[in-house]
Amino acid sequence: MGTIRIRFILVALIVGFFAIGMSAFLNFFKYKSTYGTIVRERVLVVGRGIENAVQASLNVGLQFSELGTLQQLMVREMRADKLIVGMDIFDPAGQVIYSTDPERVKREVSNGWMQAAQRSKTTEWNVEEGGDVVAGISLKNNFDLTVGFLAMRYSKSYLDVAAQGVGREIFIAALAAFAVLFVVTPLALVFVIRRFERDLQVLETAVSHLEDGSVPPPATGSAFDGAIASLRESLGGIKGELDDVRRKLDAAR
Repeated sequence: MGTIRIRFILVALIVGFFAIGMSAFLNFFKYKSTYGTIVRERVLVVGRGIENAVQASLNVGLQFSELGTLQQLMVREMRADKLIVGMDIFDPAGQVIYSTDPERVKREVSNGWMQAAQRSKTTEWNVEEGGDVVAGISLKNNFDLTVGFLAMRYSKSYLDVAAQGVGREIFIAALAAFAVLFVVTPLALVFVIRRFERDLQVLETAVSHLEDGSVPPPATGSAFDGAIASLRESLGGIKGELDDVRRKLDAAR
């Protein structure tokens, strides 16, 4: 019986540890994904304001390469949101036309940016590259043709620091849950298993009576009382039939 008790407890602890571990793991990555989406939406709000300014300028007949106030607007918007570390606007060929960093003007953007922008099925796209995360918007004219792309860079470390803080909290909560599980599970199972062991003992007693030919004991409140009662009735009927056969044999002599 002691071996059964230990096995039950070990299985319960393993299942509980696995459940808590997977829950902590999934919660961490769910938070990281959700927080990343919220930050990206925050950056895109700034980008949509610049997109509206570009479309308004194009509506009055200005060429995309002649938007003289666009760079000042980008610098002002970047300073308003400390999360953004830089903004670039590049043409469909990948050349930077406007940027908050003058040294990046007329340079080529990376292939990762171009592929992310071209693969996107909407006007919004994003890509991670090095230590930066890029949230982008495809800029279109009145004819719904893409004339360029706006890329807003923000630091990946901002997301990592927030994720690490929550990760520590989840880890501490998981450790506390492990401790509670380690203490409560054996106590709860011991109470349950004792009843199970008592029922098994009753069943063993009934089987031993069957082996020596005697009638099983009466009901004791065990979970096996129904089976034992059925067994008692069957044995009683068999014993009666055997007695009848024995009497007939004695009479035939």
